[in-house]
Amino acid sequence: MNRSHLLHGLKRLTAAETAPYDELPTRAALCAWLSELRLPYEMDLFGNTYVRVRYGHPRRQVALVAHLDHPAFRVTAVKGSEVTCVAEGGLPTVGVKGAKVCFPRAAAGRVVGKVAAAKIEVHKGRARIQSAKIKVAAHGPKPGVGDFGIFDLPPLKVSGHRAKMRVADDLAGCAAIVGTLADLSRQSAAVDVVAVFTRAEEVGFVGALSVAIENRLPRDTVVVSVECSRAYGDVALGKGPVVRLGDRAGPFHPRAAMLIDGAARALGSKKLAYQSALMAGGTCEATAFAAFDYAAGGIALPLLCYHNQGPQGVAAEEIDLRDLEGATILLSAVALRAGAGTEDLDLLRNELVVGSQDGRERLRAPIDPATGYPRGTTF
Repeated sequence: MNRSHLLHGLKRLTAAETAPYDELPTRAALCAWLSELRLPYEMDLFGNTYVRVRYGHPRRQVALVAHLDHPAFRVTAVKGSEVTCVAEGGLPTVGVKGAKVCFPRAAAGRVVGKVAAAKIEVHKGRARIQSAKIKVAAHGPKPGVGDFGIFDLPPLKVSGHRAKMRVADDLAGCAAIVGTLADLSRQSAAVDVVAVFTRAEEVGFVGALSVAIENRLPRDTVVVSVECSRAYGDVALGKGPVVRLGDRAGPFHPRAAMLIDGAARALGSKKLAYQSALMAGGTCEATAFAAFDYAAGGIALPLLCYHNQGPQGVAAEEIDLRDLEGATILLSAVALRAGAGTEDLDLLRNELVVGSQDGRERLRAPIDPATGYPRGTTF
């Protein structure tokens, strides 16, 4: 899928505000895009959305997983002009005081306020907002208990190769998957790919866990988590999608990681830029599926201002559109490689066995035929 079509979809996905458990307008935009592309979809009882593209006689199925929600505030009490909220997901902790917050679906309509105070906790060395006080107009409309609030940021702005949006993680990942589905639906090679767009990821992989617990995917499916991840170290925007080798919970399954890496190396010979990194700054849905013994790996889009944390305060998340385009190409290659039955881990093992044959023979101690023991053995 070319850039203009990807941006068309991103614009639709980012138009509505999203939060854990309140992704339905964003899901509706996703479904409208899928219908436009003539990609049939279905939903489970938990509201996760599934799309399948299958041709020929593929050897292995691949599941591409991304989530529709983003961290948000949840109203727990309203007293006068003071709105008390708890955090759902990782929200900015630096420069958050004074940031504008909107409550887009309050009964009285859209309500805007400012963060007056935030309570920050440190758990296992990581700072997180636990709760916040948000001031709204004393004589204006108020949000209600249970409403959600997000930072008041522009939905989408594009300048050159860069796109800034209030929610890139993980709507950019969703767009990459839709682009992949569209590309795969126009070819005829053996492939079996299932896209899963999950809910409530930011509060503990809730949607993804419902998929795993309900056995919605065959156990031999290779699961590929697709999302944005904070660019740090040698990982940079514009250098291509990242073959994610693991997250904060640990390394990913070697069979899945090798499949993705094999597809990337094959594309690299055709001059597609990509990066490889552990990306241990956070966790992703690959970890949730790995806990249920799926061969799970990941592809990440490098991201600036992860979860709206800018250098000095709240800011829009930013991706490079070249990385987004590359991700669709890489995801298609992974699905086709699995469909063809290529097992990169097996190929590596066979290469190691053959390459070490002579060396292993040199290590083997010669046997003395008279004693039946290795030569030089003393008794």
